[in-house]
Amino acid sequence: MSNNNVEQITVFGAGNAGIAEAARIKLQFPEIRVIVYNRTSDEKSAVKLCMLQYLKVFHLSGIYQGEAKSDVITSRVDDAVVGSQIIIITTTANAHGFIASQMAPYLSNGQIIFVFSGGIDSKFLMAKRIREQGCTADVIFADTDTFIYATKIIELSEKRIEAFVKVKKRKLYLSALPSERMPYVLDLLHKTIYPDQFIGCHDPLQAGINDGPGLHAVGIIMQRRRIEAHEEFNFYLGLTEEMTEMIEELDRERISVAHAMGIRDCPSTRDFLHTAYGIALSDGENKRPLFDMVHDEGTPYYNPPGGPIRSPSPTSMNHRYLYEEVMTRVVPLYYMAKALGVGTPLHDRIIEEASKILNRDYFKEGRNLDDLGLSPQDILNWKTAKKRFERSF
Repeated sequence: MSNNNVEQITVFGAGNAGIAEAARIKLQFPEIRVIVYNRTSDEKSAVKLCMLQYLKVFHLSGIYQGEAKSDVITSRVDDAVVGSQIIIITTTANAHGFIASQMAPYLSNGQIIFVFSGGIDSKFLMAKRIREQGCTADVIFADTDTFIYATKIIELSEKRIEAFVKVKKRKLYLSALPSERMPYVLDLLHKTIYPDQFIGCHDPLQAGINDGPGLHAVGIIMQRRRIEAHEEFNFYLGLTEEMTEMIEELDRERISVAHAMGIRDCPSTRDFLHTAYGIALSDGENKRPLFDMVHDEGTPYYNPPGGPIRSPSPTSMNHRYLYEEVMTRVVPLYYMAKALGVGTPLHDRIIEEASKILNRDYFKEGRNLDDLGLSPQDILNWKTAKKRFERSF
């Protein structure tokens, strides 16, 4: 398999996704120089970086088996950015603005900043931030609606670092900024480290809007009692029919906003489970409810009764399932709907509930249109406004 002259890749973030992806790339493409960046913002992250640098080797189990040694593990942004053709962002989406500001002085023409699961919409947020820092490099942004794997770190100690990759999603949606570069990005990724992985979207906002927050945001709020009681349970299999009906209502609100903007192909959570995991949409005659699809044995969430919990619930409400989903997906959708005059009562309610639970004001702290470099008029006239982002940003 050719690397198509991609000589160096950087992975930002050494969490579940970052460690798994850095190890997977190095395992499959040993000729590519792989750099792992992890920020040291406090004592805990500094200790983690030292441990990563000491061990160097990441182990993979699950659908990938083996070990790989990253070429560089660093907390220096310049060392991470300079010389990498592809910069993969695997951190939580609420960190993407900060990351863009930090990397701006070191970016150069032709680099691709590839964001996994950036919400609505890290490409626009990051593009605005790097320009505000005075960066004029001709870089390309690309993003997907979710991460490529279902994965978790099963050991992170002074003796061993191991990521377990449960399953690889069959297909993900991909958008680009500028949008006319989408075919180029898609071709490069498919010919290098992601063969036949992505479905290209010509609208630069589509991958972000496609990423429905319902499974996490509704799931964590509606299972609050069990989480705060420190009950051990499977987060996804704990979803009841009432909860999955609420998730589908959240989908309907999100899709109505997308349609009002002229974005027609906006998948529901049911569609996501089908596209990513091949879960059947019908039983042959009737449409399957979301509840049945979530509990299907073909999902990575499923575990037999009495077996090990494959998708453990959060241990606290202060979890990315709540704050990240609300700040970077629910809130910007709310502001888009507001510009369009489309009602989204469930989105409004989720923002209110999250704010109350975590004692924050997410209407103010979440992404608004100005954060994305957009105006209410842009959203109202998106078919015209998006032309600004075809050849530049």
